[in-house]
Amino acid sequence: MLEQGAKQRAPWDGRVKLGQQIVGVEVTSPPRVTLTFADGFKAVLDLQRLLDVGKVFEPLRDAALFRTAHPGSGGRSLEWVTVDGGEIDLCADALRMEAEGIWDPVRDEWKV
Repeated sequence: MLEQGAKQRAPWDGRVKLGQQIVGVEVTSPPRVTLTFADGFKAVLDLQRLLDVGKVFEPLRDAALFRTAHPGSGGRSLEWVTVDGGEIDLCADALRMEAEGIWDPVRDEWKV
């Protein structure tokens, strides 16, 4: 139990600095991307799980569109611009937490 006025720590506190910036994106083979973060950390992520759910990510099933992945505004996201001018983006902080194994998006749980 927390003392009155004490704040509960978030699962990522002390593990990942928020405000991550993606400075490089390489699509190795859709749906895999290699991300480079501003601090030099590199990660290969398989984003197939996103292509398997819902309409939001459906355009990314097109390998040509998937290959257009790039850092979003200020590097704060991984972004794609769809043929109709819409944007699909993923948060850089969340991608870093996934890459470091702190967050499991498939199970929707924090790893402690």
